[in-house]
Amino acid sequence: MTVHPTLDLTPRLDLRVSPALVASTELLALPVLDLEQLVERALAGNPALECVDQPACPGCGGRLAGHDGTQCGARLPRHSSSPPEDGADPWPATAHRPSAAELLLAEVAPLLATGDRWLAAYVLADLDDRGFLDCPADAIAARLGVGTERVERVIQAIREVGPPGICAVDATDCLLHQLEPFEARGQAPTLLRAMIAGHLGDLARGRIGAVALAVGTGRAEVLAARAFLRDHLRPWAALPEPSPLPVPALPDLVLHDVPGDPDQLEVEVVETGRLAVRLDPAWARLAEQGSGLLPAAQHRRVREQVASAQALLSGLAKRTSTLGRVAGYAAERQRAYLRHGPASHVPLTRAAVAEALGLHESTVSRAVAGKRLRLPDGRVIALAELFGVAQSAQDSLRAVVAAEDRPLSDGELTLALHARGHDLSRRTVAKYRHQLGIPPNALR
Repeated sequence: MTVHPTLDLTPRLDLRVSPALVASTELLALPVLDLEQLVERALAGNPALECVDQPACPGCGGRLAGHDGTQCGARLPRHSSSPPEDGADPWPATAHRPSAAELLLAEVAPLLATGDRWLAAYVLADLDDRGFLDCPADAIAARLGVGTERVERVIQAIREVGPPGICAVDATDCLLHQLEPFEARGQAPTLLRAMIAGHLGDLARGRIGAVALAVGTGRAEVLAARAFLRDHLRPWAALPEPSPLPVPALPDLVLHDVPGDPDQLEVEVVETGRLAVRLDPAWARLAEQGSGLLPAAQHRRVREQVASAQALLSGLAKRTSTLGRVAGYAAERQRAYLRHGPASHVPLTRAAVAEALGLHESTVSRAVAGKRLRLPDGRVIALAELFGVAQSAQDSLRAVVAAEDRPLSDGELTLALHARGHDLSRRTVAKYRHQLGIPPNALR
């Protein structure tokens, strides 16, 4: 028996994951900051990519072309050379970082009569870098032509909210004020006040015997008191530096009000403004026409770089399109929630969005994961907040109970939730009510 091997070619349909699909999926899953880093690495490693000088809005990251900042709440600097209209602010608005004195003034203001708040501002402005006043309260009162009692009342209020020793006139006064809370708790050495008030210089110079003789105690007691002073007191009361301004969370998407139509919302994908890259035209021509100009190996390398750049640009475009479609559909479904708060949240699943848009559920999940959405009022929320069933139903249940004219039974609560779009059973409503700590109607 003779065997003759043969080769037959037959067509067959098969699902295979292409490298381009993998790259596109990875791009979709990246938040905008990670995507920026990826694009920056691509720009550094691929000369076929070109960065487009495209200024971005500081408020939302979108393109500035045709965008004045009012859509996202940011105020942008004016670039017109014409003078501003009467009453207009001629200077661009910038974030204000309040000083430590301003923050302290805001805390002390509620403790004072309205007529004394300017006096508090004066006292705080008079403090040096150690938190000391240049003169006592009576001298300040004489300087300003007000009663000494008013100045003392203001200084006392500042001391209540400020760091220990604030508004002292010198180091001794500062230490004595810092000592007061320890004395009130019975934690301070008995003779420490007398040592600070009359013998601070000798303590600083290490004249322990002289201090002990002056206050009528032993060297051991003086050394213990000095150790307490060094561990717990400081000869200054400088105001702490205010914390740096928080860096606003950069959104991946921005939701705009549509001018003239308060019921409509428009979604903008941020990377269209921040990640402005394109294929270098010169490199593209070289890849197409450079076979006669470059050696074969170099021309092949150029074509590979152009193909890689085109794949990245295609992936970015698909990401923008998919993110915009998913966020736009979710925002439209949750329009009442975005306008009126959690009580208006309706159930929305990733599977439902995928079915409506003709996408795979995993694609919608990647589009939603880790993404942030900036609302028209400036708040930045997770895009995932537009999705969910159980949590939104619980919020709706809480809202229904809060608004009830009389205690509703679980059956009536179930009907009310059905009206809000939550198709829940009576048993599920009772479970949610128990989880939220809401008692039954007989006990409400």
